[in-house]
Amino acid sequence: MKVEALIAKVSNLPAPSFSVTRLLQLFARPDADNDDVICIVKQDAVLSAKLLALCNSAMFGLATPAGSIEQAVFYLGHGQIHRLIMAISFGASLNPTMPGYSIEDGGLWRHSLVTAYATDKVLKAVSSVNLDPSIAYTAGLVHDIGKVVISHTLNAESQATLRQIIDHGEHTVLEAEREILGVDHAEIGACLLRQWRLPDVIVEAVANHHAPQLQPHPHLSAIVHVADIMAHETGASPGIGSFAIRLDEPTIEALRLGPVEIQNLVVDTLDALDDVKEMLTLA
Repeated sequence: MKVEALIAKVSNLPAPSFSVTRLLQLFARPDADNDDVICIVKQDAVLSAKLLALCNSAMFGLATPAGSIEQAVFYLGHGQIHRLIMAISFGASLNPTMPGYSIEDGGLWRHSLVTAYATDKVLKAVSSVNLDPSIAYTAGLVHDIGKVVISHTLNAESQATLRQIIDHGEHTVLEAEREILGVDHAEIGACLLRQWRLPDVIVEAVANHHAPQLQPHPHLSAIVHVADIMAHETGASPGIGSFAIRLDEPTIEALRLGPVEIQNLVVDTLDALDDVKEMLTLA
């Protein structure tokens, strides 16, 4: 079945708002600043209201409540604001139970959040890759969104078959998906995000997060790949088959990450789990 046809079968997976798409396109530019972010958010009444409610929640414990988007950005910084906006936009989509993958309610959302947080750790460890942390965070957050499409489109029998193929241990998750559908979740996710008009750099990262693009230099997919593995290493592994996922050696070499750097990334990702636990309440 063609990827577009699979995506068309999913009616309850809402696209991010126009404001969110504009924000992502903005962060993909090197000249983005806080004023641009504030201008876009203020034009979306629903997003502004939800964002202010979260900023003023017990999670942040602001001494003086934020009464405007300007104050919210001032208090929390545009990096935290970006994470909140992405949580508002994608949390519900990434939260459901996914029987075909043996993923319980909230399992994929937790893994996605840990991966997103880990992208910042990987970027800081890799001086040779110059990417906006907000764009990397978003790519980490949505890297497995293709699994949501697959979960929505497979009937109970097909989900059981997918689960059996993965559980048997001779096939990776991607191989099992291709056997049943002819495509895998990375390809489906990239196509979906392209339809949603997300920046090409995010589409590339999702399409190639299991086989990163390294020429002529490491792409964002390499960062997301390592962050994804860090999430698995820290126990945020959703469903069956996750135990078989391993770091791609050419990617590690291209990013110049040695054993010490990898161990430090695992520790740093573990340290981020407290932030993830708080963010989980936002979905």
